[in-house]
Amino acid sequence: MNTIGFGLVGFGIIGRTHLTAMQANLVLHDGSVNALPRALCTRRPEACAGLPFEKVYSSLKELVEDSQVQVLDVCTPNNLHGEAVRAGLAAGKGVYAEKPLSHDQAEADQLAALAGQARLPNQCALTMRFRPMVNRMKDLLEAGAIGEVIHFRVSHFHDSYLNPDKPMNWRQELGASGGGAVMDLGIHILDLTRYLLGDVGRLRGISRILNKTRPVEGKADAHVSNKTDEYLQADLEMKNGAAGILECSRISSSVLGNSLFEVFGSRGSLLLHGERFSQLTLTEAGGRGPQLISGAKPGKREAEVRLLLPESRQSVGTFVDGHAAAIKNMANWAAGLAPFSGTPTFAESANSQALVHACLRSAEVDSRWETL
Repeated sequence: MNTIGFGLVGFGIIGRTHLTAMQANLVLHDGSVNALPRALCTRRPEACAGLPFEKVYSSLKELVEDSQVQVLDVCTPNNLHGEAVRAGLAAGKGVYAEKPLSHDQAEADQLAALAGQARLPNQCALTMRFRPMVNRMKDLLEAGAIGEVIHFRVSHFHDSYLNPDKPMNWRQELGASGGGAVMDLGIHILDLTRYLLGDVGRLRGISRILNKTRPVEGKADAHVSNKTDEYLQADLEMKNGAAGILECSRISSSVLGNSLFEVFGSRGSLLLHGERFSQLTLTEAGGRGPQLISGAKPGKREAEVRLLLPESRQSVGTFVDGHAAAIKNMANWAAGLAPFSGTPTFAESANSQALVHACLRSAEVDSRWETL
């Protein structure tokens, strides 16, 4: 097996998800290129005994100097991404970073430029690009299956912050996260909008905060102000003339599922739905009713993605599957193989993040239109 040594920076919830995805790949993609969790950098090395890392470091410098690490995997809070990304690129290593690329747009642009200059493998964990039905939808749109795209709607809902007693954390601190629901969840669907439909011409947004204070961890009687958006809605006008509505929320519980992307064209419509966009339905105007598309021969991009994913009967859940495919893609690239044609590079990620900041700017100033 050809393995690429990954060094994880940070080991919170998302770091553990990345490790789970790597371990799944080592079992399910036997005989191919895979990410091997060589080392970990964490503030609490004593808490990581028994984990499958060859080395556990307490400093970023030690991790970057490890010659067995070919790729840095950055799983820290958003405002700490920059330091690790710069260190990895300066050391000549590939860098895989959680989304968003940074808490700040100027830094995201700088990191994308550095990666481009270094010509090293670089990718953000915008994992929805690695869903088969997302890519089937892109293949069908490019083939003109529904004619000219007229309008669309997209949503991504969670209820993870609906509970007012959930303690404050870094994701709700603007200095650490750079934004709330739109930075955490909205970036996924803003990126998909660009991936599926092209560039955004202009947009405007409105945001809401339900829980204006949050309790301090371990201090139930102490509360602090919450200034991050918990819900955001945006109107988008695409450069190709299509118009759409986007919603993201961390305070919404939906019986319809948490993900929906519907595109309406002159000859029909396509609906992505289900957990993590796992199903695709085609409706033809004036023809047959809605058809759940699952058995057709994969198109170009869907076929690429399916090579990165475990078989359906070996799935470890759509959330981890997406991370597993994205990490395998990064390992392939670091090994000198061609990456997936839809890879969310740092440049792609920075461009999608620009839409996040445009939504937030608009929401702050009476939903004014922001031109991209």
